[in-house]
Amino acid sequence: MNDIVITRVTRKFQITVPKKVREALSIKEGDYLAAIISGDEIILKKIEMPSWEEIFKEGEKSRKKKNITRGKIREAVREERGG
Repeated sequence: MNDIVITRVTRKFQITVPKKVREALSIKEGDYLAAIISGDEIILKKIEMPSWEEIFKEGEKSRKKKNITRGKIREAVREERGG
């Protein structure tokens, strides 16, 4: 899609993603967009945010790979909290 679609900035500096763009990229309420500044352009890119489950799964993989025990994690948290 290389069409130019114009949108307007509101007094609260918000913009509406035009329907044509939403439909072309399957953007729906709750989706995330990254705003990238490139010179005098703003590029909006639809991004997928990982779920908490995916984040914890990656943390668990990293913990096992680095041979960090759950006890060491609890101890480090306790120390950080001051007690």
